[in-house]
This record gives sequence, C-alpha cells and structure tokens, in this order.
Amino acid sequence: MDKKKPTNNEKSIVPKSKLAARRQAQILNAARAIFAKNGYRRTTIDQIAEYLNVGKGTIYRYFTDKKGLFLAVFEHGMSDLCNSIVSKVEKTDSPPEKFRMAVTAFFGFFDENRDMIEIEMQVRSEFKAEYQQVYRDLYSHYIVNVQENLRNGIKMGIFRDMDVERTAEAYSGMLRGVLQGFYLREYDSEKPETLADKAEAVLALLLNGILKKDV
Repeated sequence: MDKKKPTNNEKSIVPKSKLAARRQAQILNAARAIFAKNGYRRTTIDQIAEYLNVGKGTIYRYFTDKKGLFLAVFEHGMSDLCNSIVSKVEKTDSPPEKFRMAVTAFFGFFDENRDMIEIEMQVRSEFKAEYQQVYRDLYSHYIVNVQENLRNGIKMGIFRDMDVERTAEAYSGMLRGVLQGFYLREYDSEKPETLADKAEAVLALLLNGILKKDV
C-alpha cells in the first residue's frame, strides 16, 4: 500500500516539541553571546529579548530567571564539549591516541567557541556552588573514561604503573590550567594564539609522564 502523501498544511506543520526546542536553542545562543560580551551582572533579560526581537515573556516561558538562563547556557555548552570529546575518542582503541584525540577535541572546542571560555570563568566567579555541581554531573562519566583508558594502557603494557585516580585528576587539571592561562593573557593581534597551538606541549608532558620508557 502506498504511503499517504502529506497535504500542504501537513507539510508546513512542525510538532510543538520541535518548535519549542528550536526556540530554546535560539534563546540559549543569544544569551551566550550577550552574557559573554556584557558579563552576567550587566546583562538583562530585556537585552536578550531585544536581540531576539521577542517579548521577554517568551524567554520566561523557557527559563525562570536570569540566573537559570545563565546556568543553562553554561551547562549546555559543557554538555556539547563532553559530547565532542566522546565522539572523537570512540574512533580509536589505542590508549595514547585516545588522549591525543581528547586533548585536541578539548582545545578545538574552545577555539571554536571562545565565548564559552568567558562564560565558564564568569560562572566560576558568580556561582561557585552551581559551577561545581554542573562540573561534577557532566564530568563524572568523562573522568571515569579517562581512568579506564589509563588502566587499559597499563594492562596493554603501554603505560607505566601509576595512581590512576590521581593521574586522571592531574590530567583534567592541566587542561583547565592551560585554558585559564589562555584566558588571562592579553590578546596580541600581531601574534594571535590558539589553544590548538598548545596541544602538542600538553601531550608531550602527559605522554612522557605515563608511557613506559621502552615503548
């Protein structure tokens, strides 16, 4: 039996859930840009509504207040970061290559989403408890994967014996430290830097520390 062909009206109708998801994404993207530019305290819901050319009531349909919207921007961005890293490291079974892909994906994400560096630093400053909670929720699974990769490398005879939990924490801290240092440095238009430029140095420190010397 042939499938029923949709009418013109049926073609044009988008399910309400899809329309809501699209509007929510538009609000998050606009809010991210404005929060990053103006800072949390100087940003108002009115500014975001004006940017989107909607009434502020539209924004309040999706987010209860400015703080909720700000934290949603942060959580959404960090979720995208985690998904980006996971999608890259799943492409290989080699423990060293997984680290190479993870570091490259981490720095690549922030190179492509510079405003998320600003958002992250603002959240850490304005809402420390919420920052810690989001970080724990999103990164708990990721850190477990880092630990598992270290254990696999040890079993395969590629990595030396080590304290896996503390090494995973040090690895995560190193990435965050490089990100913060990048944020704090003044931008030099004559010699623009990217985070990707730092990937090889980070990988050299990491892999030289965990690889067996005879590998």
